[in-house]
Amino acid sequence: MEMLIGDTPTVLDTMAQHIHKATSGSDAHHAIATQLWGHLKALEYTNGSLVVVGADAELLAGAPPGTPSALDGIPVENLDDIEDRVLLAADLPPANQWPHLDLNLRPADKPDLNEVDVVIANLPFADIRTMKRDNQTDIALLHHGLIQDTLSWLRPSGLLVALAHRQLLEGSDTQPRRSISRQADLIAAARLPASALRRAPLLDSPVDLLLLLRRREPGHPPDGLEFVGRSPMHVHGVPDMLVNNCYAIAPWAMLGNVVPDPIEPGLTTVAPIDGDFSVDLGDVLKDQADVAIGSRLYAQERPPRTSRPRPAAPGSAPRAPGTDPDTPTL
Repeated sequence: MEMLIGDTPTVLDTMAQHIHKATSGSDAHHAIATQLWGHLKALEYTNGSLVVVGADAELLAGAPPGTPSALDGIPVENLDDIEDRVLLAADLPPANQWPHLDLNLRPADKPDLNEVDVVIANLPFADIRTMKRDNQTDIALLHHGLIQDTLSWLRPSGLLVALAHRQLLEGSDTQPRRSISRQADLIAAARLPASALRRAPLLDSPVDLLLLLRRREPGHPPDGLEFVGRSPMHVHGVPDMLVNNCYAIAPWAMLGNVVPDPIEPGLTTVAPIDGDFSVDLGDVLKDQADVAIGSRLYAQERPPRTSRPRPAAPGSAPRAPGTDPDTPTL
């Protein structure tokens, strides 16, 4: 009995993965695509190449519901960790078409993974609640590695759209975020409410929709939203809860009521307000796309530029050594 109780987090994490695989997120993925694509086209991603990876790839690419999968039963070796091993390529759809009725998705080959204009990555297990601390770290590192892979496929000023687990942005280890920030600028981020993708037990972790613009080169000065660090935020009577800086400066980008997580101490979650996040998602993406266009962070390849300061996150005044909330303690 003691062994069973001690191993409960492992059992629950395994159950969460099985429930995730058995539960469809198609309705939510279609709702996300409906809101997403208008803003991708506003950012001038209207010609060139598209690669989509992960579950419901066709829906996220803007194909109508019911579109047959182009990869049924075909193993893909390019990215082993992507859920369902789905890796599809197509030409970007025209700006005046929705849904993308003529989208000719095909199994992607290695030549398709070079100088891509847009990659949409539905990263695996983005909405599962992880009970074991080791698994929380592992999923952040997994998503970091997959984002690094997909960024390498993009041309300069190409765009990665990723659905990622909150541990990537909220984990205390800043190194995965710092590594991503050397290659890409975060131009938009929205945190979907708990159970937005799948309404099932253990699938209530809020999911981040991230738009990352690949830089001209690793040394190109950073721009966009600051997302490496975390800042304290007063949440429903609980002071100094740490949230990622991109949400600390724009809490409206968390699509619901921000509350302390009832299970994972020190983390916040997003309680849904009315069960439909899609309208709020569209508003957030519109506002952030407008800012990105004004900052010249869009499809046109950017010329060399000098660095300029980002907006400061609340509570980001210099701290005495050893008081940084993201500094590991011994």
